[in-house]
This record gives sequence, C-alpha cells and structure tokens, in this order.
Amino acid sequence: MTAKAGRVPIPERWQSDPPPGSSPRIVYQDAELVAVDKPVGWLTHADGATGRPDVAGFLAALLGGPPGVHHRLDVDTSGVLVFSRSPAGARRLAQAFESGEAEKTYLAVVSARSTERGGVIEAEVPTARGKPARTRWSSLRVGPNWTLVEASPLTGRTHQIRLHFAARGAPVRGDLRYGDPLDVRAPRLLLHALRLTIPGLPRLEAPPPPEFARYRGEAAATTRAALSADPDNTCHRLFHGEADGLPGHFVDRYGDWLWVQHPIDSPEPERGLPLHTRGVYRIDTLRDRSRGGQAPPVLVSGQTAPQPLSVRENGIEYLPILGPHLSTGLFLDQRPQRAWVRANSAGRRVLNTFAHAGGFTVAAAVGGADSTVSIDLERDWLARIGPQLAANGLDADASHGSRPRRHDTIHGDVFEWLRRLAKRGEQFDLVILDPPSTSVGARGRRWSAAQHYTELVAAAAPLLAPGAQVLAITNHQGVTPARFATMVQAGLPPGSRLVHASAMPVDFPEDGPPSVKSHVWRVPG
Repeated sequence: MTAKAGRVPIPERWQSDPPPGSSPRIVYQDAELVAVDKPVGWLTHADGATGRPDVAGFLAALLGGPPGVHHRLDVDTSGVLVFSRSPAGARRLAQAFESGEAEKTYLAVVSARSTERGGVIEAEVPTARGKPARTRWSSLRVGPNWTLVEASPLTGRTHQIRLHFAARGAPVRGDLRYGDPLDVRAPRLLLHALRLTIPGLPRLEAPPPPEFARYRGEAAATTRAALSADPDNTCHRLFHGEADGLPGHFVDRYGDWLWVQHPIDSPEPERGLPLHTRGVYRIDTLRDRSRGGQAPPVLVSGQTAPQPLSVRENGIEYLPILGPHLSTGLFLDQRPQRAWVRANSAGRRVLNTFAHAGGFTVAAAVGGADSTVSIDLERDWLARIGPQLAANGLDADASHGSRPRRHDTIHGDVFEWLRRLAKRGEQFDLVILDPPSTSVGARGRRWSAAQHYTELVAAAAPLLAPGAQVLAITNHQGVTPARFATMVQAGLPPGSRLVHASAMPVDFPEDGPPSVKSHVWRVPG
C-alpha cells in the first residue's frame, strides 16, 4: 500500500511546552518594577484557556499582588520581561515603551546562511496591516545553513521579528508557525529576549539558554550542562557527530559509563572523552551496515558496567545493558517522546508495537496507564520490561478490573498480532508505532518504512478507540517529514488530525533534515 496523494497535513500545535520544573528567575526588582528571565513555554499572563503557567500569576503569588503588564513575550520566546509593581512604575514603563526609549535586543538563529553583516528590515507585517514595521539586525556567527543574529524591533508589531525573517526566506529556527511545521530542527523557537534598556535602570539581561550554545561556538558540554547536572537525567548524548564538530563520532553517557561510536577507518578524535568515568565501551562503526558484519561493542577502558545498569531519565528508572548488543535497549534520542507518553497515558490503554526493551511501555506505566500491551519479535528484549516496571515500583501482574494482567507482553510478529487483536475487538487509547527502518518478519517478509509505513498504520487503525492518539515514528533517512506525514495520514481513518511534530532533543543537534520523525495524530471521536 502506498500513501495517497494529497495535501501535506499541518500540525494543530506549534507551541513549546514549558520544561519540567521551570520557573521565571528574577533579574531585577525595586519598589516600582520587577524584571524576570521568562522560560520558554510560559505565558506572560494567563489566557483563560490553556492552563499554561504564566509569569504574572507567578509574580502575584511571590510578591503578594498582581503586577502590571506593559510588556509581553510570545509563549515560545524566552528572556527579559518587565512588570510594574506600583502606579509610579506603571507610568514609568508606559512612558518608556510609548516613547520608544525602551530598547529591546533579541538573540535569534535564522534558517539561512547570511552573506550580509546586517541592516534594517522595513516591511509591513500581516499582524499590523497598513502600519510601518522596522527591525534592525546584525549577524554574529554563520553556520552551514543558519545565522546567529541580534535583532532589535524599532516598532512594536506582533511577531515582528519572526515575520520579518520569514519573509526573507530565513525563518527563525524552530518557528513552526512561520517556518516549516514538519521539518523541525530545534527543540524550541530559537528567539530569546537578551537585553532590555530603560532609562534610569541598570541594563536588564537574561543569558542565552543552553539551546543557543552551539550556535554561539560554545563547547558541546555547555549545551548539555543542565542535563549533566540533573540527578533525574543520568543518561544522554555528550557528542553528536558533525553538529558538535566530531563528524562520525558519537558519545553517550549511561550513568558513570560511556558508549562511544566512531568510524572504523578514522582516528580517534583529538579532544578527550569526559573525565570521571568508570568505564568506556566502543563500537568501531562500519561505513555501510546494510549487509551486516558490524562488530559488537568492546570495553576499552575501566570497569565492566553492571548488567543491567540503572539510569534515570526524567525521574524514571531504566535498566539498559551495556556490552553484548549494538543496542543498549534505551534509545536516548526518544527522551522527549517518552516524556510525552508519560504525560498522556493516565487512565488510558496503551499499545506499544516494536516495543524492543519497553522504554515507551515503562513511561506509559509510570504515567498511570490503565493497561499496556507490548509486542516485539524478540523475546529477550521483551523480558526486560518486567524488571524495569519493578524498578519503578510497578507490578506487571497486578490485577485491574476484569483483565488478568495490567502490563502484558506479546512475543510475535507485529502485523500478525495487529490482525489478531482487531479480530478480538480490542481497542486502545494510545498506539505507539516505532518500527525499524527495515526488518524481516517472522515469515521472512522484508519490510521497509519507506514503502510499507502506510500499511502498518492501516493495520493498527481498527484498534483505535474513538479519539485515540497515535505516536508514529520513523528513523528512515530516505523519508522526509512531509512524506512521512502523508504516509501516516493515508492509513488513518478520515478526519484524523496531526497534533504536532516533535523535534530532536537538545543533545541531538542537527543542521539537516531530522533523522528521526516523530508525529502525534488524533483520530475522530
């Protein structure tokens, strides 16, 4: 089955979620004013609809009264945001913004390599028809297909900077509203309110977030600093190939052990591995692994890791195994997707196909899934699910209503079991489709995501309860984000909607098309 020709679907949602545990940081306050560094995903003030956290509400609770709102940032923009605390402060801010005395400077990464050093963009924007809009900008650093810029809006039109650069064919990276909503190359909108100058006040500043570090030429460790310091995230990628200046070289952290991949015919990178490691496993990767022959990892220094090894991701305990296989059982680039599954599984019945070692299953169970069913062709991988559930205080055999098992595993071919479950009339509220790019099924049939993904979706469609969601993933390099979206849509019931397309996490930076495409769909009902 092939995807039906048609219009490429557009995601319903393009706004970032606030990072777990994030909150505004006060950068200045006096009796009249208070300024904060606003995190991405936070509203300036409550919108009465979404339930997102808002800075005005945060300050009202902190300061004992609601602040005056005179200055706003988009929910996807981080950085300096100032409020008044008194009538005198309100007059002061009103005067500064209305007269143009308040000078705003933003940091942005735009999706094109600039040959200009800067200038002034003068062009009307759709959000303010008939009104002048002017943005002064300068180039700070140029990459292969991006430019780091400073931009100052000389007029205050809604989304002015985003619209001005989008009109030049260089939308802000991560801008799913005015850029490509499917080709996601940043984990957030890369627009940050860097400085705000108001007469009579010290210059208000908010340092660039970690997502900007690589574009500023900073070390890879700077991008991962928050991850490395977080006790609830003890596994992540430390170096990601060419995007981190190490073409072909990849280094992952699993607790106190490193998992290193580098081309078999290339020398070790000049820069050393992180210190304070208890052991290093290395895979000498072949240039072409399509015909097999890839040697397993070897311990090249230090101690053998416990099998399994306990690590944490977003507070969940996982048990990868380092050493005997090319896979550890935990794909680190799916951290945001596992977080999404956890946040969207409460009270739901979840089907995890091509479950491997059950990372998504564990996330769903911790998130309060009513039940889970995990299918995989490899019995040994499925056997890892039970111990990981137990490590998180969950019992795979706990009774729930009339069902004998709350968290069930099925050893077998996914396509065959989708048909069997459909014949039984089984239905699920969340179905996870994360197949390998290519595989050979139990009957020897060769499967390819590039040719057969629609067939997979169609086989799963009868199992979708009304209003169910589908998390569809592929890492096939030959499938573009737009093509993937049309392939999935072709297998779903009419009226299904693409909710959002996920970006790679901050520790997997990419300048080209995303290597992993992760889309969430919702069926009617």
